[in-house]
Amino acid sequence: MNTKIIVCGQVGDDLRQDMLVIQMIRLMDRLWLKAGLDLKIVTFNVVPTGYRSGIIELVKEAETLRKIQTEYGVTGVFKDRPIAEWLAKQNTSALEYQRAVENFTASCAGYCVATYILGICDRHNDNIMLKTTGHLFHIDFGKFLGDAQKFGNIKRDRTPFVLTADMAYVINGGDKPSDKFHRFVDLCCQAFNIIRTNGHLLLYLFALVSFFF
Repeated sequence: MNTKIIVCGQVGDDLRQDMLVIQMIRLMDRLWLKAGLDLKIVTFNVVPTGYRSGIIELVKEAETLRKIQTEYGVTGVFKDRPIAEWLAKQNTSALEYQRAVENFTASCAGYCVATYILGICDRHNDNIMLKTTGHLFHIDFGKFLGDAQKFGNIKRDRTPFVLTADMAYVINGGDKPSDKFHRFVDLCCQAFNIIRTNGHLLLYLFALVSFFF
């Protein structure tokens, strides 16, 4: 089977760290799937090729949240509806949209837990992406294990993970709290407890790769 993979070259960043984070997220996903929890996780390949250089796979049919939000004007980032309306445009039937929301809810829960556990910082709408199918995923892992960017002595990342009002709007199906959000919270709790039970595997992997940094 001929599968085309689109890649881009990157210079100036140590991609070994991105590769490590991706491997950690994939390990978490395997643990979740083994426990019967499918969080619709999307990852991509990162291949360091030299000192501060490498190749990154581009995920097809995906946009950054910033691009999605700015389609609704300069104030789009402050509105609750942009993500939901963008998904509705990509998924025109009621069944397609329902599936997209389910994918969004599950993958958002997975990445909330993964980024929290790994202490991934520098999270903003330029490094959170969304596929037309509703799968949410993160990119650019230059800051992790709590190594947050600072403005003076103030950390830029003020929350342990990113869950914005427009994300909650998609999960709830509107601007009112609903049982769907309770399901999202339950997914997060299940995901966290599975990783906590298998935490030694992540520690072993960190210990192993520490020799290469």
